[in-house]
Amino acid sequence: MIHHLIRAAILTGFAMYIVYVDRTGEMSLYIAPRMELYVKLSALGLYAAAIYQIYAALQKRLGSNEPACGCEHEPSPSVFKNSLIYGLFLFPLMLGFLVPTGTLGSELAAKKGVSLSGIEALERVTPDGGPENGEGKSADPLFPYDEYTEAHAAYGKVLYKQSLITVPEKQYIETLTTLDLYREAFAGKEVEISGFVYREEEMGDNRFAVSRFAMNCCSADALPYGLMIEWPRATDYAQDEWVSVKGKLTTTSYMENEIIVLKAEKLERIEAPASPYVYPDLDFGL
Repeated sequence: MIHHLIRAAILTGFAMYIVYVDRTGEMSLYIAPRMELYVKLSALGLYAAAIYQIYAALQKRLGSNEPACGCEHEPSPSVFKNSLIYGLFLFPLMLGFLVPTGTLGSELAAKKGVSLSGIEALERVTPDGGPENGEGKSADPLFPYDEYTEAHAAYGKVLYKQSLITVPEKQYIETLTTLDLYREAFAGKEVEISGFVYREEEMGDNRFAVSRFAMNCCSADALPYGLMIEWPRATDYAQDEWVSVKGKLTTTSYMENEIIVLKAEKLERIEAPASPYVYPDLDFGL
């Protein structure tokens, strides 16, 4: 009987934790918005499983030793083994309630590596074709494309008409990727971006990256994307400090690679947004 009650308590605890992070607004720090409904529904399943464990405990109390499934699965008589098994579930549950919620920052970005060119799997295409992408196509020589970059070429034409290109949250990755793919077309364009400060030793005293973590499903798969910033007083800004930067887009060499860089003209500190993460736009190009 006691084992059923312990299981019921653990299941209820996990269900209550889901409700807790939902009520406090912290669920977005763990999973992408499109996954929230499924997690909330899982809480109902946990409550249902807990109720069944209580029912099984009452059956034991009333003297019925026949499992509902008709098979034998009595718990181990070892106190140590049972404590170890239940502890595997109780420990993360306690951490969830007791440890303050934090967001991903420069420390993890240093381990994962910040992408300074958007989606690195996409390659730049020329109207005459690239070495690996086949023949490039475009009525506009500024925005050639292949089957993988057609949506970015169309988006690039939209951005090109804007006097100030603001990197939005909804299409953060797609915008950075487009700016990098068509860096020649956007050279000299005014761009505005916000994010947390991330720097590496190789960047020197006048450069840092403005970055955001992009979450696809949950915080475990989050990857940092950013844009290199040049600013004479870059050392005035600490790691993980949130800033908004406006400047002219150009290119530079970093770690033997050519990347886009924003020569800052205006830089100011801002408050971290309620949700520090950005998400891939699943409708991009549709």
